Formats: sequence, structure tokens, C-alpha cells
Amino acid sequence: MQLQRGEKRGLADLGIASTCTVKVDFGLDGVDIAAFGLNKDGKIAHDGYVVLFSNTRTPEGAVVLSLSSDSAVFQLQLDSLPAEIDRIVFTATHDSRPISESSPLIVRIDGNKATFNVAEHLTNEKAVMMIETYRHSSGWRVGAIASGFAGGLASLIQHLGGQVSDQATSSGKTSSPANAAPPQPSTPGPSPTIAAPPVSLSKVTLQKSNPTVSLKKTGETFGEIILNLNWNQRQKRGFFGGGGAVDLDLGVLFELRDGFKGCIQALGRNFGSFQEQPWIELSGDDRTGAVADGETIRVNGRHFDKIKRLGVFALIYDGAPNWQQTDGIVRMNIPGQPEIEVRMDEGQNNRRLCGVALIDNVNGGLQMQRHMKYYPSQKEFADAIGIILRWTAGTKD
Repeated sequence: MQLQRGEKRGLADLGIASTCTVKVDFGLDGVDIAAFGLNKDGKIAHDGYVVLFSNTRTPEGAVVLSLSSDSAVFQLQLDSLPAEIDRIVFTATHDSRPISESSPLIVRIDGNKATFNVAEHLTNEKAVMMIETYRHSSGWRVGAIASGFAGGLASLIQHLGGQVSDQATSSGKTSSPANAAPPQPSTPGPSPTIAAPPVSLSKVTLQKSNPTVSLKKTGETFGEIILNLNWNQRQKRGFFGGGGAVDLDLGVLFELRDGFKGCIQALGRNFGSFQEQPWIELSGDDRTGAVADGETIRVNGRHFDKIKRLGVFALIYDGAPNWQQTDGIVRMNIPGQPEIEVRMDEGQNNRRLCGVALIDNVNGGLQMQRHMKYYPSQKEFADAIGIILRWTAGTKD
């Protein structure tokens, strides 16, 4: 069913259960999709119920977000939400361009049981409330909104009762909702655990003109540091000689303060360990780009003081390189910090490896620097950044 702007319908009337999916397809690079859990006053209930790139699930897992290069999928278990969460508003924002330039911008609920074409209702808004799901005496309902703010994210946050604040760090501005007390669960059991650092609603793109960002701990540790590689999953034909799938790998060179060095990568099945030395782990090997989350490396921030340097790289495992067409992006997420991203929008097509970024421990703080240089292999990148290793040939099988 195609929803109309302003229309409100019961989920049950549409054949949709309280356990369902909300998928947002978008066509503008840089669009950020989020879900805000609001109380009965229409205000942000708590940081933990703002679900977006830097906080992909609510405390009890009632809302879980998966992101790809052109879509966002929310897995919902609405009846598991605390009673204080009265509604969830799904939003789209862009740092500099009107959301109307995103075509398509379509919301699909539980497949195509209900759809809503958002973009056709917009003009100059940089932040838009697309749809909402909300409690009603008859059960959960959905409303089609498609209205927003030319002022962008800051205006949206203020409308929802949040606070927009500046942090005096080289990362620039960050925005976070008011740090209210966490809502209690509506069913018996322990209260949800809310991480102390607030959810960050901003991102920093490292560019030639702004290549470095420094972060300080917001608590005793950095927590779980997540490095993610995502690339174009829509146009696989002709990228690397023929119609084969893209196989773009994420890897990390590391040097610990005690002198231990190595490489975490799918090649040679060197997946590492999150709980033991080197406290760095590759979650898996996506050989096709079909996995929505791309490839992810987790760094145990509780042991960051033992880490001296990390060199983050992307490697084309198969085919002839064509970096410009991959639309590759490496993102770093840390609880309570702005998302940091480096875009692989340039390249040398005679080199298989892109040295994306360097992460250094500087007096206990984390410094990430855009590197963006290309090398024939891991060895040349490692030599260039001072992590000298002995290398042997390896395969994925």
C-alpha cells in the first residue's frame, strides 16, 4: 500500500505485526538515517533511544539498525520497548544539501506492505521527519509525515527537545540529545543498561584540507572502537575487469607499545582477537559487497594504552584496480564521539592497496590522520609507516 502524506493507519490493518522492518532507500551520498525514541510529550526520551550510525541499537535491542551505501534497515520489536517510549520517528538529514535531492527516498515497512515516497513532498529541508510509529489504544500505528527543517540537524534536535552543544576539540562540533534518566522497561526484569557517554549525532570527514582529528576519552576507556569498510554494492559489472563481484578487504597493521607487530586481514586468515593480544579482531570477510554492514574490525579500547600505532588499509584482492568506482568509505565509530570517515575518492589504478588512515596513541589520546596513499602491497605500506615486518605469501582459503 502507498501511504499518503498525513495518513495514519494501524499496523494490524496493513497486515504488519509489531515485529517488523522499516527500510529506507536513498539516492544521495551523505544522507544520514536515524530513529528517535520519543516520550508522550514528543521529546527525546534518552540517548540510548537515538538509533543512528554511531549507536545502532537500543539498550534492549528493540530497534536495531543496519546500514549500507544506499539503504538503512531498522529491525523493530515494538512491544519490547519501555512504556515511556511512546513513538519512534524516522528521520533523514544531510550536512549541506536538501534532502529533496535524494531520489529515491522511499520508506518500506515489512517489505512493501506499506510504502511512502518522501522525496516528492520536500523542498529545501536538510532534515526531515519521514514517518513515525506510535502507540494507540488500538495498537501500534504508523503516520506518514514528510516535513522538516531547512536548518538541518540542529533544528531537528531542538524540535525534539535535545541539546546541541559544541566540544572544544579538533573534531569540531558534535550534537547530542539531553542526557535524561533512562526509561524503565515495561516488562519485569532488569533496567536497560545505558552507556555513560552520550550518543554523538555528528560526523567528521577527513580531507586534504582537514586531515587529522584528535579524540580524548569520555570515560575511563575508549570502549569498543569500530572500523568499518563499505563500498558500492549497486554497480559490480566492469569494476575490476569483467562482471565479477568486487572483493575489497579491510585490514589493519599494528604496533603495540611492547614492540609486538603484525597484520590483521582476511588474507592468511589473520583475524586477530578482541579479548586477547593484540586486542584487534576482523569480524569476517565479505567477498562480494552483498553484506549490508561491509567489513568490520573491532579494536578493544580498554587496552588502547597498550597500542602505539594502527595503519588502516583497503585491499583489492581480485581483478584490475579501479578505485574511483568503488565509492569506498572507511568509518570509525567510538561511543560518545563523532563518527570519523575517510572517503576513497581518488586512486592509482596500478596499485592494489590503499593506505587509508593512521591511528596513533598520543599521550593516551587517539589521533586519526588521513593517509590516502597507494601501494603495490601490504609490505610497502608497512615500510612507509614504520611497521617493519617479515612477509610470506598467503591466501584466503
